[in-house]
Amino acid sequence: MRILLLSDLHFRADWYAWAARQKTDLTAIAGDLLDGFHPDGLLPQMVALKKWAGVFPSPLAISSGNHDGNLEEWAVAGEFMQMNDRSEALAILSSKYWMDTLERPGVVTDRRSQILETPGGKLVVTTVPFFPGQQGPRLCDNLWDEGCRLRDSSQMPWIVLHHEPPADTMVGGHSGDPSLFYKIREYQPDFVVCGHIHGQPYAGAFADKLGETWCFNPGVPVLSRAIKAKVPNHIVLDLSARTATWHATPNVGHEPIAIRRPLK
Repeated sequence: MRILLLSDLHFRADWYAWAARQKTDLTAIAGDLLDGFHPDGLLPQMVALKKWAGVFPSPLAISSGNHDGNLEEWAVAGEFMQMNDRSEALAILSSKYWMDTLERPGVVTDRRSQILETPGGKLVVTTVPFFPGQQGPRLCDNLWDEGCRLRDSSQMPWIVLHHEPPADTMVGGHSGDPSLFYKIREYQPDFVVCGHIHGQPYAGAFADKLGETWCFNPGVPVLSRAIKAKVPNHIVLDLSARTATWHATPNVGHEPIAIRRPLK
């Protein structure tokens, strides 16, 4: 099984088009799919992402980030009158959590723990939502408990998505989420995919092991280089070969980064 790990796409249309062309068994996106600073607002981005996810050609797992507004108190109704495609917008506005409208067979949305079947086999997927103040992992014991139960009963690999990386690791540094660190120590999923701290893979590492759990953060290059990059930073996780390969735009220099790490 080969899994494409992404985060922080920030509504880059060319990056989304690139992701849809990749031939992997699963695409996992750990938050910040939207851009909170976009001049058109969030609702048009939500509609566009709903359409993109609806035709995505392979299994997909998504968790929310701080730009995504997948919270009850985030209001986007004021943008409705500016919309041309109001039918899709109404479906989003009527949902408690707008990412629920992305759900279909083969797509695991935010706030889920379930078994997902891919062309390369089955695995357990848990999508831990973003909450302000690094509260997501702490407030979602039910997701961790269910993911652990499914992993133990099925003996399948367990992958967790959460936007903020674990604190005091090479993928999270000192700005990471302490509550995620302790949840990983407690539950020991096989893999955790994060993002949020754009420069940490350059300053630290794109992969780090916490107990028996491999944690990943693909990162984002500095702004000027990110704007020019036609391909997002990404990690290809190969479960058969037990490797993770980081493909990235460099923050300095001109050669693309490609680093393969064995997962022992």
